[in-house]
Amino acid sequence: MKKARKMTLGLPNGSLFEPTIQLLKRAGITVSVNGRSFFATIQGTAIFNQALIMRPQDIPEALADGAIDAGICGWDCVIEVGLEKVVYKIVELAYGRSARGSVRIVIFGKTKELLDEEGVLVTAEYLNIARKFFIKATVRFSHGTTEAKVVNGKYRYGVGVVESGKSLIDNGLEILKVLLVSPTVMISREKLLAIDYFGRFLKAGLDAENYRLVKLNADRTAKERILRILPSSQSPTVSQLVNGGYALEAVIKKEEATDLIFRLQKLGAKAILVQDISVFL
Repeated sequence: MKKARKMTLGLPNGSLFEPTIQLLKRAGITVSVNGRSFFATIQGTAIFNQALIMRPQDIPEALADGAIDAGICGWDCVIEVGLEKVVYKIVELAYGRSARGSVRIVIFGKTKELLDEEGVLVTAEYLNIARKFFIKATVRFSHGTTEAKVVNGKYRYGVGVVESGKSLIDNGLEILKVLLVSPTVMISREKLLAIDYFGRFLKAGLDAENYRLVKLNADRTAKERILRILPSSQSPTVSQLVNGGYALEAVIKKEEATDLIFRLQKLGAKAILVQDISVFL
């Protein structure tokens, strides 16, 4: 019998590295880095046997060139190199460098006036994305400290990535236009069922953060009252106990847990247990 081909997963270094490692760990997957090597071993899945750690900006091109089979990076990295029609977006993953959710690629400046004219200087972390908007203005690549270049007055506008935008506000700058909303994504070179499953499994790990599993015991009378208020993604699980009572289980939303437990106690629930969920498919 022919063995399935082991594949290489591209992982982003920098600020996305640790959140990505934690996401994989939540799904039961361990990435072992050997010193300063760019290659790492992957344990906990038969789909990938190794990872290649690289700049997230390089992952789309590495994918297109066949150096890796799948990768995790921001969608902005794909758009910047113009490969959105070459790679496959497997799944969007709702996490970023320091928060859950997407980042934004924005134009910012000191003034609310947004001009595309000759003589206007723009400093951009995303050269190609910026040039799709600025046709007449001069756009130069920014290697860093993009905000400072606008603050000191050398450049009229900056193009960069923001999560909350607080840093811009603190420096007296305003967001003038959102060019792209960029989620973290898993992308692949081919449409393969195994990679699609892997991506959906990671997303399920993120989704699980919004839910809790509640377990409780109740007698027959209390059970009927509890079932009227007990939410669940499908239907609560009910099992009869040897003493004639019942054990109930249900998946509930995280933000509803505290008030729901209080109501369950008032209705006669006993031995209430609330657990975190690793994956929610």
